[in-house]
Amino acid sequence: ETPEVIASNPSLSISDIDSTPVEYPIHVEDNFAKSGIQLVLHEVESDGIAYVDFGLDVSMVPYDEIVLLNSLVALLNEAGTSDMNDAEFRNYIGKVTGGVSANLQVMSVKPAGWDDEVKVLPGINILSMLFIRGKCTADKIPDLFDVFTKILMDVNLDSKDILRNALKSDLSGRKSSLTNRGHSFADTRLRGRYSVRNFLGEKMHGYLSLDSSAAVLEAVDADWAQFVLRLENMRQAIINGNRNGMIINLTGDRYVLDAAMEIAEDFLVNKLPVDLGNPAPPTPDFRSVEHPWVAPAREEMKGAFSSQDEGIAVPTQVAYVAEGGRMYDVGEDVSGSASVVSHYLSTGYMWDVIRAKNGAYGAYSKFSSVDGVGTFFTYRDPNTPDTTLGLFNGAAQSVLDDVESSALTRDNNAAITTAIIGTIGGLDGSALSPRAAGWEALIRHLYGESTISRQRHRNEILKTTVDDFIDYAQRVKSWRDQSIAIVASLSAFNEMKSRTGQELSVLVQANADQEEDQSGEL
Repeated sequence: ETPEVIASNPSLSISDIDSTPVEYPIHVEDNFAKSGIQLVLHEVESDGIAYVDFGLDVSMVPYDEIVLLNSLVALLNEAGTSDMNDAEFRNYIGKVTGGVSANLQVMSVKPAGWDDEVKVLPGINILSMLFIRGKCTADKIPDLFDVFTKILMDVNLDSKDILRNALKSDLSGRKSSLTNRGHSFADTRLRGRYSVRNFLGEKMHGYLSLDSSAAVLEAVDADWAQFVLRLENMRQAIINGNRNGMIINLTGDRYVLDAAMEIAEDFLVNKLPVDLGNPAPPTPDFRSVEHPWVAPAREEMKGAFSSQDEGIAVPTQVAYVAEGGRMYDVGEDVSGSASVVSHYLSTGYMWDVIRAKNGAYGAYSKFSSVDGVGTFFTYRDPNTPDTTLGLFNGAAQSVLDDVESSALTRDNNAAITTAIIGTIGGLDGSALSPRAAGWEALIRHLYGESTISRQRHRNEILKTTVDDFIDYAQRVKSWRDQSIAIVASLSAFNEMKSRTGQELSVLVQANADQEEDQSGEL
């Protein structure tokens, strides 16, 4: 639409937006009840429901064993205990709680002293934690902590059939997702080249995880007794870890928190094992020191990518094309305005040119201030990859052309206002549930992000100008260490080579020569 048409439409203005970020209540207490464990509280209206998250550091797990963490999590979620089989234990959990699950959280954290800043992170300050998360009514809090105790210390790891089925289902799902949601694999693999933390994401959840998951399945079948021993050693190392590497997060009404704290104290002081004869060394402050997985991961990164530009061949009639590069260096300040321009590209050029005119089901611009990397990627794209790459090349210039044509102006510009409002809408989202609010506040706390940082970021978004658009476009035009990751069929890569002479390093999945159309939803 022309600026005149946009201006005539009913719309919000910047003054309609709350200038302060959404904050959630949080209270932090170190060494709760002299347990050595940090307590985090969130007093919110929860209708009498208690939400409990217990986290344990897993950094002591050797790097070459981290591929087994998903197996441990699967058994914690699906196996039985010493006195209940798997079905009985799941029924018991459902009877006394609203659900309990284990999951792994590996996240970047800000280096110490960066709390108030928005800078590109080094990618070496990482938290790796196993969380047991559950909810229940206030009267069932003792039962909830009883379930936590059973999951952590009594789940029967010698459950081969359960684990084998879980691993096979997970691997099958990942392979299906590679074909149906290849854009997420392409973006994850591309970003994995730029930082150690990103690489860990690629290793544990991206394309590399397909091979590691298959290798774990082979290890299960090759020597189950040895495999169980490895898992048991891992579990013991985690639950016997130093308590300064553990955290308990409670969310709920005031009376719910009071009741939960009383039971939590008993759980932390009396139920968790303490190896007095061989106490674990203190967990390092990973905001101040490098995580122990960083050095071996950096070494593995050297041989993990066959080239800077890669293709992944799968049986499909569409393509998922991703291209990106480094826009900001480690330690460089990143303005919140970068998110506005990225949003502008997604809803403007990417939508109009790649989606509407050229038929891709989805086309997106993505920027992360955490790694300083910008990417473009498509979803279920019917075009040959080289066609889409050519269209990507026009994205930055389209912003500069909009400036020249006055579609973007310095004074009271409706297009910029729309982009700002859309960015704030994505940032704030809808109102969070009590559980989600408590979890979001915990993640912010662990990340090391201050209210000052969030306010500064929001202020920069709200004050975005045409100069910020020009700066972002120029950074895209000159992004460094540019790379490509594409998920498509072998025939698409062959056609790309014949049309352009460009030959990617292609990683081939089984049956990639079959071009079956796989349906999927973004």
